[in-house]
Amino acid sequence: MAPVSAARGFLQVARPDEEAELGALIEAVARGEPRAISRFFGRYQATVNRLVWRLLGADAAHDDVVSVAFETMVRRIRDVRSPGALEGWVRAVTVNATRMELRGRRWRRLFSRSIDEGVGLDHPDLSVPDEEQRERLRVLYRALGRLGADERQMLVLRHLEGLELTEVAEAMGCSLATLKRRLVRGEERLATALGAQR
Repeated sequence: MAPVSAARGFLQVARPDEEAELGALIEAVARGEPRAISRFFGRYQATVNRLVWRLLGADAAHDDVVSVAFETMVRRIRDVRSPGALEGWVRAVTVNATRMELRGRRWRRLFSRSIDEGVGLDHPDLSVPDEEQRERLRVLYRALGRLGADERQMLVLRHLEGLELTEVAEAMGCSLATLKRRLVRGEERLATALGAQR
């Protein structure tokens, strides 16, 4: 099941006093009101940017993926079943947009020898205090680049973004049991990929 449709089942997370405000925002975005779209973007811009950064690393496609995520959100905002589910839905749509980028790269690699793994660390969202940490991130993102899109995303969501297992399962559009199995396999593959770089 795709994350966007799976997002319909997200737990209620908004405070009761936010429900009406979020509901009005969802309706206004669905009607295509420019001010509402701007408010929606302002509200979730930092979340989406951070999540794309975490999932891709410093990457030339960052802004494109953010744009695709927001375009999808505006187009599919009526998929949100309740205002309290909006935050989780935003996360799921962002994960899906990033997944599409990563899967597209896999196909492009079949037709091109110029592979850009996106491991540069010059992204403005990154604040890494020392060179040793920057090098560790380079190594990590090179290793993540060897994994499939789904494995990469679940590892980043769990270990870098710090989401709970249930939140990762919701964002990935799978059951908790399936996520746990895939996470174990992904961690093993990541360890192998990291070992190959030493």
